[in-house]
Amino acid sequence: MIVTIPYYFIEEHAWCEKDLGEYLPYADDAQYEFSVNECEFDYADLKDIVDEYIDDVIEILLNDKRYREKLLSALKNQKNEVMQK
Repeated sequence: MIVTIPYYFIEEHAWCEKDLGEYLPYADDAQYEFSVNECEFDYADLKDIVDEYIDDVIEILLNDKRYREKLLSALKNQKNEVMQK
């Protein structure tokens, strides 16, 4: 996956060294490529991703037999927990 880090974020958090010891902010957005294994998301990040891509997530869950079975199992467990309360 390619991650773009916006200029304003870089400007606040990183500086590049110019000739004569002056420091100036980077002028462009930076792009980095990461594999999924290199990424770590906190709960808020995952929630934002799901919010943005919910339709795609649902399609993937329903169209792949492995995911569909896990989803149905999770929904069944959720239903059982609600019924027990």
